[in-house]
Amino acid sequence: MKVLSKVSPLLVSAAAIAIWWALSASSTSLYFPPLENIVVAFRDNWLSTNLVDQAIPSVLRILLGMALAILIGVVAGVVVGMFRKVEPFARPELEFMRALPPILVIPPLLLVLGTGDLMKIAVIAASAVWPILLATTDGVRAVEPVRADMGLAFRLPWGARMRWIVLPTAVPHIWSGVRAAVPIAIVVMVAAEYYSSVNGIGYFISRTSTTFRLDEMWSAILLLGFLGVLLNSCVALVGHWLDRKYGEFGIDA
Repeated sequence: MKVLSKVSPLLVSAAAIAIWWALSASSTSLYFPPLENIVVAFRDNWLSTNLVDQAIPSVLRILLGMALAILIGVVAGVVVGMFRKVEPFARPELEFMRALPPILVIPPLLLVLGTGDLMKIAVIAASAVWPILLATTDGVRAVEPVRADMGLAFRLPWGARMRWIVLPTAVPHIWSGVRAAVPIAIVVMVAAEYYSSVNGIGYFISRTSTTFRLDEMWSAILLLGFLGVLLNSCVALVGHWLDRKYGEFGIDA
């Protein structure tokens, strides 16, 4: 059963690709080209210098934006979670900001920061920070009162309380927020590059769709899918390592 559970996602993916290939083989639609054409376009575009010129800038923007979002979200979430008198005032604003569509931050930041990389990184961070912040707040608030009181009774320094009492409970919550933020970061990255960029995957999609090179556009969408799977896998691996090292049942805790 364990072998089947590991192999079944690959089998399902292979079956989906085979069905797509068969159903699209005779397609004459401009908007839905055969998968064979898309694969050829993928090879020509993304197994070449385009990978460095278009894909790498997008990946760097996501990584920098996510790093900034994690830093701000964790710090602000710890403050809101540990100081209970702050949360009733901050929670409504946080929920309101989280409910806004992420791409709404693009126009104001575009006006303030211009069209450079700083704007795109800021847009990604401003969109991805909310699930991380709220998850961190919930993780800090999930610390058992007995454990928190014990830290105060033993007069543990703030750093020791964070390491041995707060982090073991909060780490799984924080990393669930990070995993929720990754798809948001990818979507916002594409939107920011689509409207104001000279490189990146979003720029490539904009350029190929407006010139009706739709097999190339679909190849970029495939690349985004692979990028999403890769980033989610890396986040899951890092989260597993953090949970083992700092989590409540970690081997080093």
